Amino acid sequence: MGDIETKAVRQDVEASSAPPPEDTKISWRDFWENKRVLGWCLLIFMLPVNFGYEASTVGNLLAVDSFLRRFGEEVGGIFVVSAKSQQILNAATTVGIFVSAWVTGLLSDMFGRRAVIGIACLLCVAGILTQYWSATLMQLFGGKLLSCFGFGLGHSLGPVYVAELAPVKLRGVCLALVNTMIVIGQWMSSLAVYGSSLSYSDDFQWRIPVITQLIPPAILLVGLFILPESPSWLIIHNKREQAAKAFRTFNGPNFDVDGAVAVMTAAVLKEKELEASNKSTSWISCFKGPNGRRTLIICMVYIAQQFIGVNFIAGYLTYYFKLAGVDNPLGIGQAAYAIQFFGNICSWPLIDRLGRRPMIVGGMFVMTAALLLIGGISTINSPASLKATVSFMTIWGFLYQATLGAVAYAVGGETPSPSHRQKTYSINIMAATAVSCAVLQIMPYLINTDQANLGGKICFVFFAPSLFMCAYLYYCLPEMKGRNYAELEEMFQNKVSARQFKGYVCHGAHELTEAVAESKGGEVETREIA
Repeated sequence: MGDIETKAVRQDVEASSAPPPEDTKISWRDFWENKRVLGWCLLIFMLPVNFGYEASTVGNLLAVDSFLRRFGEEVGGIFVVSAKSQQILNAATTVGIFVSAWVTGLLSDMFGRRAVIGIACLLCVAGILTQYWSATLMQLFGGKLLSCFGFGLGHSLGPVYVAELAPVKLRGVCLALVNTMIVIGQWMSSLAVYGSSLSYSDDFQWRIPVITQLIPPAILLVGLFILPESPSWLIIHNKREQAAKAFRTFNGPNFDVDGAVAVMTAAVLKEKELEASNKSTSWISCFKGPNGRRTLIICMVYIAQQFIGVNFIAGYLTYYFKLAGVDNPLGIGQAAYAIQFFGNICSWPLIDRLGRRPMIVGGMFVMTAALLLIGGISTINSPASLKATVSFMTIWGFLYQATLGAVAYAVGGETPSPSHRQKTYSINIMAATAVSCAVLQIMPYLINTDQANLGGKICFVFFAPSLFMCAYLYYCLPEMKGRNYAELEEMFQNKVSARQFKGYVCHGAHELTEAVAESKGGEVETREIA
């Protein structure tokens, strides 16, 4: 690499590694100017729509009479799907997502992000068709297991893919879009169940909501023909020219491609040097040193979603409305999901204005207090208290989607190091899924009328672990708004404390570019990254 080119690369990285200025706050103009990359993000996040759809499908179908007659049993004159049967269905989701998270890290690092997305779509379609024709609980379980494995691949891969292509200024918004698509999926599920319940009384009442899940993977399969490969994956595999082309395709002709490639290359080279000196292996190194800290931060943020009670509010809300005797539970569910969707939209301009830390930590404190309030109101058995409980649950859902629900995906996508990103995120999904499994296995016994029948008092159960999460996030969650990957690499390597991240001034841009400058031509550079 010549002196002129080296100087240009150094300028690109140093300019990108400067302390975040005040004008990094985004505006609606930034959304318009970056509409191209936002469109790509929405395409990549098609399978998380199925993740949201599936998360609320069981809870919604448990309010459908034909589904209860097909897979339930009569208790006290009404049909109820037993707690054991609900555990079986929930287990399909848990196992599918857990296994897919582990496999995603292996497959995507080996074959690329794009190829794995194609496989995910095909598996998802096969599983949905199996569910549609199911006549027994175990057939439904098998179909759910297959489809959950498919969209689990896409759910694990999507944020990593987007984190590798999004511009720094809009990275938070781009990553938060995954939660937008999840909420859309939850709402789609509720709408499909509500619409089919009005039109049918036979098995089509539940089969139509199941087959509607084909829409997102079908769209993504068509879009796969024009979707480029991840720039980061291409750089790690020594394909810089293709990475530059991918950056340009994702972000448009006016994007600073040279700067983006230089920053990504420098960060990857520096990390490879550190790995070589430590003689660490890829998966084990996710739990060591700075990478171990990164992994813990991401896992705790996602586990906080489970501890705060998202599975109850997002997945079992409609079912709770039915058990509580709310008039038209499916209709009330539409309003609740619409309000949650609006809450998610509210996070878009805030995530890169307020930052990740204030939104997550502040949201956790408010929602934890709200759990205590909802649980207390639920101890009063009266029509007025029921209305208040439903109202506060809806407000809680709005707060969740506007804070932790949306911002967690920004933290999950941007916190891992470039070469460990997919593995770290896969570990995170497996950890969060394991906790979700425990919650989902216990949930039916806590809310079913033939079991504990806690109703809204279940919020007391989530209150205690939420207090622990509030403390951890306050002391350990750093602010990463506006930082590029070279800066994040330096701060984690220097063990900067969480509450010093925001004002820390990076000095390592020159050092990072030396790794690129030492590469003498493409062949030597290839050996450095390999």
